[in-house]
Amino acid sequence: MPIKQQIFRLYLLELFGSFSLTDGVWIIFLLQRGFSLVEVGLAETMFHIASFLFELPSGAIADLFGRKKAMIASSLSMILSCVLMIAAWNLPLLCLAMVFTAFSYNLNSGTRDALTYDSLKADGKEDRFLAVNANQRFLYSVSASLSKLSTGLAGRIGYVWSYCCNILFSGVGIVLIGGMKEPQVTQAQKNRPKFSCATLLQDLGRQLAESGRFLRRRPDTAVKMLLDAMIGCGGTLTVFFLQQHFSANGVSLGQVGVFLLIAELGGMVGTRCAAWLGNRLPFSTLAMACAFLSCAGVMLTGSSRSLLAVTGAFFLRLFSVLLETITSEKVNRELPSDQRATLISVGSILFSVIMILFTSPLSILCSALGTGRAFFVFGGLLGAASMCFGIFGRKLLQ
Repeated sequence: MPIKQQIFRLYLLELFGSFSLTDGVWIIFLLQRGFSLVEVGLAETMFHIASFLFELPSGAIADLFGRKKAMIASSLSMILSCVLMIAAWNLPLLCLAMVFTAFSYNLNSGTRDALTYDSLKADGKEDRFLAVNANQRFLYSVSASLSKLSTGLAGRIGYVWSYCCNILFSGVGIVLIGGMKEPQVTQAQKNRPKFSCATLLQDLGRQLAESGRFLRRRPDTAVKMLLDAMIGCGGTLTVFFLQQHFSANGVSLGQVGVFLLIAELGGMVGTRCAAWLGNRLPFSTLAMACAFLSCAGVMLTGSSRSLLAVTGAFFLRLFSVLLETITSEKVNRELPSDQRATLISVGSILFSVIMILFTSPLSILCSALGTGRAFFVFGGLLGAASMCFGIFGRKLLQ
C-alpha cells in the first residue's frame, strides 16, 4: 500500500475510530443511574490499575505479533466494554467494564504511534513524523470535540443508545485497520512469530528485558516520558471532574458539552503549535514552559465563574497536548523499531501509576472541598513537581 494511503487511513482512524458519544457525559450518566462520585472514582482507579498491569505486555504483544492485530484487538475490547457499561447495575460490573476499556487503550496506546513512525520509516520519510503526528492529534482533537458537542444528543437518547453508537464506531475502526499494511523495517519484524500461547510468556519476557536494558542506557528518555505523564495526568483528571464542576455550578447538560468543546479546541491549537514550534525551540525550554502553563490552567479551571473555568481548561488542553506531541516526536527518534510499542508503553505505565495515586484522593478532595478548591490544590502540587523537574532534571530533557 502506498504511504499516502496508509497515512490517510490512519487519519481516518483518528477521526472516526476515536469518536465516543459518551465521552463528555459518561460520569453524569453513572451519577444519574445511582452511582456516587466516590464509586465513579473507584471505577476510574480500577481502570488505571488494569492499565498499569497490562500496558507493557500489550506493547510487547504489538511488537512481537504485529501492530494491526493489536489495534483490532483494541477495538474488540472497546466493544465488549460498551456492552458491559450498558449492563452495569453495580460497582463490580462497572469496574469490569472499565477493565476492558483499559485493555482497549493499552492495546492502542503506543501501537498507533509505532505503526505511524515505522510506516514512514519503511518509506524513508521518518522526518515527516512530527507533522504527521501533529495532524493525527489534531484530528483526534476534532473527534474529541465532536464527542463533547454530542453531549446534548447523548443526554436525549440515553446511555443505552449512546453506547450502541460507540460500538458502531469501533466497528468502523476495525474496517479501517484491516485495510492497512503492517510495516516491516527490521529483520525481526519480517520474521515475526505466529501467536502461540505456549511461548507467549517467554517471548514477552525477552521483549521486556530488552526494553529494560534500553531504558537503563537512556535515562533521558525515561525522564521525558515521566514529565509528559505527570502533566497528562493533570489534564486528564481535571477534565475528568470538570463535568461535575460545571454541573455543581448550575450549568445545563447541553452547556457542559459546549464548554468541554471549547476546552478541546485548546488541544487543536496545541497540535498546530507543536508542528510550528517543535523544531524552532529547544525541547527542554518548550517542555518546561508547557508544564508550568498547564499547571496554571488546572488552577484557573477551578474558578466558580464559568468563563474563567473554560479559559483555564482551554489553556490546560493547549499546553498539555503541545507537550505530548513534541515529546512523542522526541522519544520516537530515540527508540529502536523492534521495541518501539513496548517502550512507548512505558510512558503509559508512568501515566497509569500517577493516575492510580491521584484519582481516588482527588475524588475524595472534590467531595470534601468542592471541585474548585480541589483543582486549585491539585494544580499547586503539579506546579511544585514541575519545579523539581526544572531544578533537577533539566539536563536530561535536552
